Amino acid sequence: MTGPLGLGGALLQPWCGSESELPTAAADWPRVFWLHGSQMRTRPALMREWARSAAFPAHFGGTWDALRDSLSDLSEGATFLVLEADQLLQDASPGDFRVLVQVLRQVQADLSPKPFQIVLQAEPDRFEEMMEGLRALGLN
Repeated sequence: MTGPLGLGGALLQPWCGSESELPTAAADWPRVFWLHGSQMRTRPALMREWARSAAFPAHFGGTWDALRDSLSDLSEGATFLVLEADQLLQDASPGDFRVLVQVLRQVQADLSPKPFQIVLQAEPDRFEEMMEGLRALGLN
């Protein structure tokens, strides 16, 4: 699928297309944050990149609980655009992606009815590989 599914939909929204096309698609969305999958290949790197992008407070602890707390503090909701999402947690332990999704689902519930979604961008030649990984985790 090319293009995001739209605000207010599923938590994880795959987006097949060039990184350069995404800013135009996201121009009208409220509260957009940019993340780079290439900078989030491990759990500690994911925590650093998320803290940088969303300007978490200096006392951010870098744990799953701290990530949930910090994201849940985004009282207006948010859309996170993950560029190069096919690289997300590629060098992490196998369970880290499942835990991340659990945390993000909790945040979505915490922020409801405010929008909270994650758009996972992958270049067309990497998109199917990313989708296979999501399907393998039971995330269609």
